[in-house]
Amino acid sequence: MSHRKRSRRRRPEQGVAVAIADVASPSTLRMIACDGKTWAESTVVRPEELAVDREKWPVVWIDIDGLEDAETIRMIGNVFEISELALEDAITPDERPKVEVFGHQVLIAARMARFEGEAIVTDPVCIFLGDRYVITFRERLAIDGFEGVRQRIRQGRTRILHGGADTLCAMLFDVVIEGYFPVLEQLSDRLEATEEEAMNNPSRESLVRIHDVRNDLMTLRRALWPTRDLLHTLGREPTPLVGDLARAHFRDSYDHAMELLDLMESYREISSDLRDIYLASLNNRMNDVMKVLAVIATVFMPLTFITGYYGMNFDTSSPWNMPLLSYRYGGPIAMAIMATTTVAMVVFFYRRGWLKRWY
Repeated sequence: MSHRKRSRRRRPEQGVAVAIADVASPSTLRMIACDGKTWAESTVVRPEELAVDREKWPVVWIDIDGLEDAETIRMIGNVFEISELALEDAITPDERPKVEVFGHQVLIAARMARFEGEAIVTDPVCIFLGDRYVITFRERLAIDGFEGVRQRIRQGRTRILHGGADTLCAMLFDVVIEGYFPVLEQLSDRLEATEEEAMNNPSRESLVRIHDVRNDLMTLRRALWPTRDLLHTLGREPTPLVGDLARAHFRDSYDHAMELLDLMESYREISSDLRDIYLASLNNRMNDVMKVLAVIATVFMPLTFITGYYGMNFDTSSPWNMPLLSYRYGGPIAMAIMATTTVAMVVFFYRRGWLKRWY
């Protein structure tokens, strides 16, 4: 399995425009607004129109799909009065999970986990929580991880009316955390398959797979460990714009994050054990090979002695001459002696249990 290196974009030195490519595909803006009973959903063409929806609805959620459209992101920042520093954090691909308060807004940066082929990658997602609105910034992906939240809003199966925008923010963050569970389940299946391979048929590819699993676990750990800290902050400490209902949701997500970290630690120990199992299996195979070679060498030792002894030059007229040299059937008799010796040694090795592994 090949190891990929995630490309890094330079952080902007002067404003947001520097960090975003000049020629890029436009971002997709999806707006869904609700008041707990009714909802409205649309694809936003002109970001400045969001100012009207922001005042009309109790809760407005703007989902920005794609982080390379400089003009659109700049207009979103102007409409919702997002500072350049906060906007810079929102579009940084390798931003560490954190929570920060920027005046009238709370910035929550996290990472969503998914499989890309056989490797695990974590994609950045940034959530801005403001008064009566939530803005999410995320990379353009084939699978929309927030579609389940949209379905719940459409079906009225939320408590947004009782909580507000902070409750919606907690729901979105809960989706981020829950997305780690299926990833760890697939990783567990890979560990089981790798364990069986390491025990029954260890090879260099087995060691590579074990190494890949450990790298994937480190990727998840780097994403989840700071996420646990920000969830502790949001769930246990007073944070602007975060009410009691949302704080309870964040505490529940914190418990899930701790469960995920416990699973990851267990899998890390298993991967370390797999490496030991792999090395032990290689040693056992080497011992088996050495045992086979030793048995073969031991079997051929008397045969070599017999053939070497009979290969010596003797005077056939001497009374001290070696027997069978002048005998007509001396050759077949010598072959019979060697065959009998070989069979006797193999039977002896088998009764001692030295050959039962290959029997």
